Parts: sequence; C-alpha cells; structure tokens
Amino acid sequence: MEINIYFWALTASALLYLLVILLITIGWFKIPVTGLPDNITDVKVSLVIAVRNEEKNILNLLNDISLQDYPSENLEVIIIDDHSEDKTVDLVGQFRKENTPLNIKLLKNPEKGKKTALATGFKNAGGELLITTDGDCRMGPLWIGRMVAFYRMQDCKVIAAPVVYQNEKGFMQQFFSLDFMSLVAMGAGSTGLGLPFTGNGANLAFSREAWQEVNADGQGKQYASGDDVFLIRAVAERYGASSVVFLKDPAAIVSTSPPENFRSFLNQRIRWASKAKGYRMPWAVIVSLSVFLFNAFLVSAFLATAFKAWFFIIFLLFVLLKMMTDYPLLKNFASFTSKNKLLSWLFIFEFIYPFYILMAAVTGLFFRYEWKGRRGLR
Repeated sequence: MEINIYFWALTASALLYLLVILLITIGWFKIPVTGLPDNITDVKVSLVIAVRNEEKNILNLLNDISLQDYPSENLEVIIIDDHSEDKTVDLVGQFRKENTPLNIKLLKNPEKGKKTALATGFKNAGGELLITTDGDCRMGPLWIGRMVAFYRMQDCKVIAAPVVYQNEKGFMQQFFSLDFMSLVAMGAGSTGLGLPFTGNGANLAFSREAWQEVNADGQGKQYASGDDVFLIRAVAERYGASSVVFLKDPAAIVSTSPPENFRSFLNQRIRWASKAKGYRMPWAVIVSLSVFLFNAFLVSAFLATAFKAWFFIIFLLFVLLKMMTDYPLLKNFASFTSKNKLLSWLFIFEFIYPFYILMAAVTGLFFRYEWKGRRGLR
C-alpha cells in the first residue's frame, strides 16, 4: 500500500513537471526571432556594471564595449567598484584615459554588496534605457544596438536577453554550461508564455522610469542576490506581464565563463536558490516546486534501491521521461545559441541533475553562501 502511494506521488510529480516544461517550451516557440534595424541610435543608454575583483576580465569587457556599433554621444558606461582588492580600479582608470571618446564613469559603492552597487549606478544614470551586465562578460558589437531597437519596437519596460557560458573545459564545466542553459531557457520560455519571473542581470535592460517606479516598493531588499528577478516581478505586477519581453536575437547574446570548480558552481546555485524564499508570483512558485518535487522523488527512488533493487528500474524510467521532456526546449535553445555540442552530455546530465538540484535547493533555503570573497550572505 505504501509503495503504491509513493509510486502515485512520483507519477504526479512527473506529470506536473512534464506539464510545466511543456508550457515553457511552447512559450519559447512563441517568441519570434525578429530582424531588427540597426539605425535606431537616438536613445540615451546607461550601461551599469557593478564589479569586484575583476582584474582578469575587465579589460576584455571594456574592449567589447568600446567596439559597440552605437554612437558614443548616446552611451555612458557607469562602473561601480564594490571594494575590489585587486587592480580592477587601476585598469578601468587606465582604459578610460586611453579611450576618451567613451564616456566612462567610475564610482565607488558607498556600502557593500552588488545590490547596493547597482543601485548607486542607477541613481547616477542619465540614460532613458538602463542596461546591466557583469565584469566577466563578453558581447558582440551589435549588442547595445539590438537592445535599443527592441526596446523601441516593443514599447516594453524590461528586456531579458540570452546569456551562455563560453570556453568550457572538461566534463564538469560542460555540465555547468548545460545546467545554466536550461535555467536561461526556462526563464525565456516563461516570458514567451506571458508569465515572466526570472532573467539574468548579465544581460538585462529596462527603462529608467520603470526602475524609479518599482524601486520604492523594496521587493527583495532583504536578499543579497536577486535584483534581476525582483525587478522583473515588480515591473510585471505594476505594468502587466506584457511589459517584460525576451530578446531572441543571436547578436544580443552575452557570454561569460563557467565556474572554475564544483564548489564555486554549487555556491553560485545556492546564491540563486536563496532568493526563491522571496517569490510571490504563482507561476514562479509552481515552476520551482515542480522542479524540486520531481527531482526529490527521483533521488528518493535511487536511494530506495538499497532496500529493493527493482526501484532502480523506476529511477531509470523516470529519468528517461525527464530527458524526453527536457530535450525539445534544450535542443532549440542550444541551436539558437550555437551550443549544440552540449547536448551530447544530456544523458549523463539527467542522472546527475536530481542530486545536485536537491542539494542546492535545500542549502539555498537554509544556509548562507559566499560571493566574491564575502561569506555569510543570504
């Protein structure tokens, strides 16, 4: 009797997961790949970047920004140093001297933490459109222009755009990259479905007016992470879900490096999971719950093989069901981002994923994490 109850609970969690991923996949296909003009250049843009200890990456980012096909008179770059302990500030200062046509402002975060650093940047921004990225990111020369064109054409408040890992080395970083791809794809598909709840601050744009309007409500301020997620939620609540869009354009892809090791990867995922406690949107709760429950049941099925060997057959069948459910979304997102090679790891990935997601979810809800050398964050 107890086994029957367990089996039906596992089946119910699988069906819920299947339904959620099916809807997200439909949402992804609903987002058109639209050709955008390159001649919309009259929007004042503020590119806001919070940095901490980015001496290895900051010059690559600044070079990419200097090569943007967008008029420098309508672009300001605001870099906020969050108490770096390396040569980041010196490198930015030197680059600014050598590239005077580019309007770079270097500010110091008066407090500590990425969230307050970004807030400092936004308050000092003069652009109509605010764009955020990270100090370790890379982008192509059409990036800002496509953001601006989409902003004008869609008459939207927030633009979420694609982010991928690059230069992965070995199986572990391939796993990290495939996992990250699945997260970005789920966020994009939810937005395409008209149920936006997440994005990535490494490639996000929004109107300064919208930020000023929603900033006063203080959503998520108790969390050290999650500025992007809480902004999207607040904008969707105030202006409607259609005010948040996803830019499905290969020229708008931003890339970054994967975590160096499993400890860094897990710590990053714990940081992202920690903000789930602040979710209020029903769809965000449903997605999070469906992912957690199905993977928790998969782990329990595997552990049950210690008592009854035939449970491994149950575990195997449901893992294969999960893989078939995930594949259409991942396949199409991989094709869009030219990351098809990652799909060769999908079979192995599906067996590892339940254990890692359960670990990240539980620790993210109850434990603190470390970011950029700072410990004990929530």
